Order: sequence, then C-alpha cells, then structure tokens
Amino acid sequence: MKSFIAFDFETANRNRHSICSVGMVFVEDGKVIDTIYELINPKEEFDSYNISIHGIEPKDVVEAPTFTGFYESNRDKFSDKLFVAHYLPFDGYALRDALVRSHLVPVNKRFLCSYQLAKKLLPAQSSYNLKVLCEQYNIPLLQHHNALDDAKACADLFLTLTTEFGIENEETLTQVSSIVAGTYSLDGFRSSYIKGNDSIDFSAIEINTDADQAHPFYERNIVFTGTLGAYKRKEAAQLVAERGGIPQKSVTKTTNYIVMGEFESTMLNGNKSSKLVKAETLISKGADLEIISEDEFLKML
Repeated sequence: MKSFIAFDFETANRNRHSICSVGMVFVEDGKVIDTIYELINPKEEFDSYNISIHGIEPKDVVEAPTFTGFYESNRDKFSDKLFVAHYLPFDGYALRDALVRSHLVPVNKRFLCSYQLAKKLLPAQSSYNLKVLCEQYNIPLLQHHNALDDAKACADLFLTLTTEFGIENEETLTQVSSIVAGTYSLDGFRSSYIKGNDSIDFSAIEINTDADQAHPFYERNIVFTGTLGAYKRKEAAQLVAERGGIPQKSVTKTTNYIVMGEFESTMLNGNKSSKLVKAETLISKGADLEIISEDEFLKML
C-alpha cells in the first residue's frame, strides 16, 4: 500500500460537483514523486460559507481551467491508480459528480479512505478529524482546507497507518480492517466498504422524538439494502433515528424509503435483492414508497 494518489477537493458551494481547487500527491513505493495543486473554475456561484472555510473567492478562479480541462489534461496519470482521500464520502462523490456533470468518461480507479481506515484501526479515538489525527502522529498540516496541504497530510497519515499495522496490500488491508477498496469504472462508482456481518439490532436504536419535524425522514420508515459505501447499515440506521426516522429490517406496506447501496450497479446488472423486488411490487400497487440511492440518502441527511 505504498503507491497511491492522495487527493482532496474544495468546493464553491454545497454542490459536490462545484470543485474549485484540487490537491493531489503522487506516492510511489512510499515516496512522494509529484504533486498537483490547481484552482478550478466551477462555473457556479460561490457560497460565503465555503469561502470562509477555504478562502478561495470567485476572482481567484476567473482564469483557472474548468474541471473538464483539468481532468482531460491529467487523465493518463489517473488510470488504474489507487486513490486515497480523508473522508471518501465527500471527495469520492465529488469526483464522481464532477465527471458526470462534465460528461466525462472516467478512467478506471480504486478508492480507499484514510478516515474509514483510522476508524477501524483506532476504535478508541474521540475524533477522526484530519487535523486531530495529524497532531496525534506529528504529521505536518500547514493549512487545513488548502487542498494540497490536506492531500499531503492524508498521504502521510495513510502511510503511517498502513506501516504501523503491517498493511502491505489490499489483501492484508481486508484481513486487518475488513475494508474493501472501492472502484470507479464504466460500470459506475462504488465507495470503499466494510466487509462482513452488518446486521442491525433494532431494539437498541432509540428514535429521537424531538427531532426536526420538517426533516424528510421524520416519522418515516426506512429500509436499507445492498452494500453501503459511506456507513455501515447500523450507523446509517442510527443517523435516521437521530432525525426522527424509523429504521426497518424488512420492506412492509408502511415502508416509505428503501435506500440502495451500489444503486447504479444494481440497476445496470439487474441483480436485485428480495427487498428491492418487494418494494417495486408495492410501488406498482400504489404504495407511498420511494427507492433512493445512497447518494440521495446522504444529501437528504
């Protein structure tokens, strides 16, 4: 696990495709051989909140390339590489959304998340924030939310963790942490995920009855199917409960949402779970039930 590309994006607004800066660190055999820092013109308005985080303003990107220009000029460097981000549910989907928005054909890539890895290897941590972990391991992080500095810190953290826990390749990664690398190809995007039993003890989940009643999940019944990328099912069910939603183990007439992991792959290949088949049957009979992708679920959260 000593050869990879650590990457980080900053965005202009709440849309993940609105990438306004890119930081990439190319690592071969544990050594940094190249870096990229590029401002990107997202062709969208900047939100003041985002500006307050990364300091990039509209005037800074007027002459910058679009994401299309950036990706096309570097695509040969990305092909068949392992990409590592600290919190892949943001950066991985930002890459996917930007490619889709730009109508670009992706080159094959694999994905891992240093946040997910730290969470598995260091279960007693109170925080898995990049800055906190860097302080713990004496890893330099010059300017948090500068895309290149964050990518450098991510690269150092990933190398530190894989070295400390004897992770030499993707096979030992799965053996040590149960993490399976995600992929991006013509078949679609799949985030890295935790392999193994993901059963949920629903009796242990407490519904927050004081949650915001305007939230789309409040008092709604939600079922999960397929492999989720951002969270384990138990974690996702807990997030639903915190928002006043009701996680369900199986699809019934009262189910309002069924959240599908690996949505695109399932729809393309037709390998539908029994839960999905039942949901489609109920919908055909007029049930108030909606099938949503994990991406849509994360946005609704």
